[in-house]
Amino acid sequence: MPVLGLIFFSTQQTGALWSDTENIAEGQSITSGTLDIAVGAGGTTQASYPFTALAKSGMTPGAFAQAPLTVRNSGNVAMRYRLQNANQSNPAVPLTLTVSTVPNEAACPATGNPSGATQLYSGAMVGAQVPQLRALAPGASEVLCMRGTLDSSAAPNTSTTATFTFAAEVG
Repeated sequence: MPVLGLIFFSTQQTGALWSDTENIAEGQSITSGTLDIAVGAGGTTQASYPFTALAKSGMTPGAFAQAPLTVRNSGNVAMRYRLQNANQSNPAVPLTLTVSTVPNEAACPATGNPSGATQLYSGAMVGAQVPQLRALAPGASEVLCMRGTLDSSAAPNTSTTATFTFAAEVG
């Protein structure tokens, strides 16, 4: 009997203004830059990206939904980023999140284990956070393999949506 009606995921990037103060001597110049994180195959920089590739219906306990998510430095300064938080619309649906880096999107199939994966996080979906910052040069990208697994204690006929928030800083 299916337990979960639908899991829909989205990603969000946080935005911030940043500044610094420095004394400039005569003859020196000032250079500015752009810090911008983008997600998805198209590298969208919109505040909210509907990560529909991770949506799945009719899940039973132990089943998972898995999909690649490309993170791109679309700015012109080096950056460091991380998964800052994950929330669910219905936290009573127990999900485990596993986040790994993989060499490319094909290495994160919808079924089976990811290939060439380096695990960054595995634990509860709600409040998930990758502790270490990941470095990306301007124009560079990295593929994350995102897996949501339905725990065995899930109640029948329940559903949830999840939101992932990413943070970036100059690095």
